[in-house]
Amino acid sequence: MITVDTKLVGLLGYPLKQTFSPQMHNETFGKLNLDYFYFPIEVENDKLEAVVTGIRNMNFAGFNVTKPNKIEIMEYLDEVDELAQKIGSVNTVVIKDGKLKGYNTDGEGFVRALLRETNVDLSKNTFFILGAGGASRAVSSTLAFKGAKKIYIVDKVNEASLSLVNDINCKISECAEFVTFDETLYPQYIADSNVLVNATGVGMYPYLERTPVNKKHLREELFVVDLTYNPSKTQFLLDAEEKGCKTLNGIGMVINQGAKAFSLWTGAEEPIGMMTDTISTIVAGLKNRQG
Repeated sequence: MITVDTKLVGLLGYPLKQTFSPQMHNETFGKLNLDYFYFPIEVENDKLEAVVTGIRNMNFAGFNVTKPNKIEIMEYLDEVDELAQKIGSVNTVVIKDGKLKGYNTDGEGFVRALLRETNVDLSKNTFFILGAGGASRAVSSTLAFKGAKKIYIVDKVNEASLSLVNDINCKISECAEFVTFDETLYPQYIADSNVLVNATGVGMYPYLERTPVNKKHLREELFVVDLTYNPSKTQFLLDAEEKGCKTLNGIGMVINQGAKAFSLWTGAEEPIGMMTDTISTIVAGLKNRQG
């Protein structure tokens, strides 16, 4: 039951029908007997400032930020963590003493999930990342920080990918390379890469049939990642599996980043095990309904 003492936590973004985060966080709050409540708030950039102003005047412990607000949210915060500042995007905001401080737990969440699944040596691997928005900024910057050998970045807005590449090379490590948005160029970069990452959101609801790369460009040795986690297998990942590729979706990333954010809001230890159990139950339920 929500009372006047309940600490609120929101998720700001659009669209949010596909998110697992409210159930993941609320079940964990319940298991730990914490009087918190997490809920989605659909908002795009044009109303973001108004929503943040409202949150400042309510009983919020903080909030998450997702597409398309991860970069724009920084304009409305009082402070930004050093790593998030370098990344250039925020996905978690903590409110303390009336001040809003931004963090980025996405990149660390992604790297943790990737290393757990593959145990790859980042220094020996080349990544081709599709997209240069907030999620890509977090993933690309953290990979660079952790020592990735090479990172190619492309986006339909060339200025966005160029800006991200420059930020990585100037602030973190000179390992990023700009790729002009031209799908005819994809094969040569995919051929030179070990890991292909979709950070564009293409393939999410309601455009489930879409994919960012023609499957004819995929090869068996390629490790293919889609940051989307609902659906658990986008058309991109289905195509990759058909070509014999090993694949990874965004479930591990959402669990790890969520556990870190949970800890920042509550001061509790990161509840990775509890969140993993909840997400596993959700995914199993989806498969049963689809099957």
